[in-house]
Amino acid sequence: MDDIVIPARNDPQFQYVVAQFGGPAFMRRAQRAEAALAALLDQLRHTRWEWLEMARLRLGQLHALAGGWERLGPFVTPDSLAALRGLFDELKPTLRVPLAPTGSDMAIRAALRELQEALDCFNQRWRQLLAAADLTEVNRRRDEYNRYYVLEKECLVGSPRIAKLGFRPLAMVTNADLGAWLPEIRTIEIEDQLR
Repeated sequence: MDDIVIPARNDPQFQYVVAQFGGPAFMRRAQRAEAALAALLDQLRHTRWEWLEMARLRLGQLHALAGGWERLGPFVTPDSLAALRGLFDELKPTLRVPLAPTGSDMAIRAALRELQEALDCFNQRWRQLLAAADLTEVNRRRDEYNRYYVLEKECLVGSPRIAKLGFRPLAMVTNADLGAWLPEIRTIEIEDQLR
């Protein structure tokens, strides 16, 4: 019977195999788990950006009609005004056709209501999407990582103690996690609606 020769880690043949196949199995497994989650989050971020198009338009219109954030002070709560500023910085709305500022309180209130409706519509769709998001592939990859990472690393390093160093099992991803990582947009409170 022929003896099986296992090459040393500094052997050029070993280095060639590592280079050809993208590193040891345990490292590839970790990369696959990370890549599956990153792909899902990228897909959701892309959808989120597309679905926020109407909110971006309404926010840009409101800002243009108001002529500045100070003009909105009488119409929204201070928290909502801060949220509008943050949302404007996040979404960076640009209008294709510039709007002149208005002195009409009715026009400002109408623009606020339209923005509020767009945010509510987005949030409802977003909740439904996140609740229905398929986490099968992401969690399968994480489960495989948890099951085989230490074993595969032990095969390479030859020591169970060293193989376990620094290993932390990956938690399964839930739909609630997605909601925490990619939350809904905070809606605004219009002053006349509070009375």
